[in-house]
Amino acid sequence: MMKRLRFFCLLTLLVCGMLQRSVSQAAAQASTTLAAKPTVRLNGEEKALLVYPNPSTGIVHVAINGFEGRKLELRVLNVIGSVLYRESLSELNDRFVKVLDLSKFTSGLYYIKLETDSGSEMRKLVIR
Repeated sequence: MMKRLRFFCLLTLLVCGMLQRSVSQAAAQASTTLAAKPTVRLNGEEKALLVYPNPSTGIVHVAINGFEGRKLELRVLNVIGSVLYRESLSELNDRFVKVLDLSKFTSGLYYIKLETDSGSEMRKLVIR
């Protein structure tokens, strides 16, 4: 009887340890996937669009990497798709950061859209 009880306790500990390890591995993989989100591939080249801080009180930094020498259009859209801000960008360097003052916008969900001839990228932005 004691042998069975010990065996059951060891088996339970083993299974719990394996579950804990698989949960922590899944969490690590999910955080890696989320961290890799801002980088995309367009025409075989890595591009990045990062919007921070998010959520924001109105002053927003838009970091654009990998689009040097291209003409881009930066737009801020509301949830129904209306364009609230538009700016054409050209002759970007490798690590371009655009600071936007959206403090006059009401609190809510917005989209930052970056459009090129070869495609577009969009990020969500929450303004409090």
